[in-house]
Amino acid sequence: MNKFFSRLALAAVIAIVLAACGSKDNTYQYKTEYLPIQLVGSEKWSILNVQTGEVVAKDAFVNAPSPVVAGMYYVMNDEGSYDYYDVNAPTQPVAGHFGSVTAFSDDGVAVCSRIGGPLCVIDRNGDVIKELPKEVSQCSMFARGMAAIQNDNGSWGYINASGDTIVPASYSNANLFLYNDLAVVIDESQPSDSAVSFSVIDKSGKVMFSSSTAEYQLVQPYYINGVLPVVKGDTLVCLNGEGKEVDNPIADQEKVEKAGYDNYSRTPAGDYIVVKGKKTGMVDKNNQVLVPLEHDNLIDINGERLIAVNGDIYHIIDRNGKPVGNVKFNNAHVSEDNPFATRGFIDTDLAAASLMMMFDENSACGANASTTLMDMNSILGTDARMYAGSNTLVMPQGPYIIQYVFDREVASANADSTAASFNYDARVNRVIMSLNVNHCPSSTEEAIVKKVESRLGTKGLVFARDGIFCSDYLTAMTMGYDKGILNAIYYLHFNESVPPVRNKRK
Repeated sequence: MNKFFSRLALAAVIAIVLAACGSKDNTYQYKTEYLPIQLVGSEKWSILNVQTGEVVAKDAFVNAPSPVVAGMYYVMNDEGSYDYYDVNAPTQPVAGHFGSVTAFSDDGVAVCSRIGGPLCVIDRNGDVIKELPKEVSQCSMFARGMAAIQNDNGSWGYINASGDTIVPASYSNANLFLYNDLAVVIDESQPSDSAVSFSVIDKSGKVMFSSSTAEYQLVQPYYINGVLPVVKGDTLVCLNGEGKEVDNPIADQEKVEKAGYDNYSRTPAGDYIVVKGKKTGMVDKNNQVLVPLEHDNLIDINGERLIAVNGDIYHIIDRNGKPVGNVKFNNAHVSEDNPFATRGFIDTDLAAASLMMMFDENSACGANASTTLMDMNSILGTDARMYAGSNTLVMPQGPYIIQYVFDREVASANADSTAASFNYDARVNRVIMSLNVNHCPSSTEEAIVKKVESRLGTKGLVFARDGIFCSDYLTAMTMGYDKGILNAIYYLHFNESVPPVRNKRK
């Protein structure tokens, strides 16, 4: 795997964990008390109080509300912008018409922008705490009073909940202070062909220790339970805040492992969701049964409440398996869609230049015609069931979303779906690089397309037909857009390329 691809993979992993809200405790990313759901038989969205089992806003929204954090959430409105709501008045917007937003944090602040405007930090009333400098192109949601910012030259730093810059933008990538007052940052100022340097900093920006992927491979680039899990050689080890190797504080699965379940996974609260045959239950670390093996699936949402899945019907149960209320639903929104807010305008020259850096005449985002899933093994999760039935791997890369599309499924499930296996010989046949510009003026898509197409010759790609550019390696590139999403599609085989769709926003 080449140097560029290894760096992309590491940056993508770090970007993924930004899709989580902060928390004051050391177990859950945020405290889930309310859950957006679709009631059985309804296409609209409601808000469910998972502590009491009561619906507080029935069939109130056409579009899915975001996760509810600190009592606040956002919903896309009919015009395609976003409105914020307070669960205490669940159907009356607090503030609205934002082009780009993040969820609120437990600190009671969020980041947003209006079309054509700069990024702002706002409070629960929708009042602006601080307008961020124009050169800040995107900002993550807050966690433990800190948010990661990126400026126009691609460097990352941090601001506090007042919007003040605490760590100047000087790092290649940055991870949030999710569960601990320590964060992992990437520094590529001293490039290496085989390793990526990383450091651990505190909330003032002080470097606690530094290392590189030559010594430790990051399992997850954030601290939890006071340690940073890494792989040294072939062994999982844990680093404390000083970079010293210590015992794993959550290595307590011995009794569960000996019980012979088909599969098990640890919850942040320290219990284990276990699978036997086609049924799922939950036990504690001593293998004492909490929830019997009688559900199709269980989804832990806050340590006290779980979603029990049986067929197409969901309901809430407590940690001991007892129903919480009697509400039945068949869809829930439990993950954050907008880990970053982007300012309401972008430098189209920089956006085009960033895209041009992702490909050349025979590869895109590190993948070429011979790249298999095995080559991308380092960015896969451990549970193949997460990928079963899909032929695509999705990885964030700054403001772009990268989709690696394979010639067949990434993973295949067995007959009863209790296990799955990766198809490591699956090959990448195209790479899609997407940029959401809905928060920008409607001329943005075409401006970026024209600038990229005018420069494709420098990458060995020349116009062939119908918006398709071809290289001597018989790869192809197209640029299209629809509903505010710009898509650059890189085909590793020219004969599979199709003309792009270009639909301008109203």
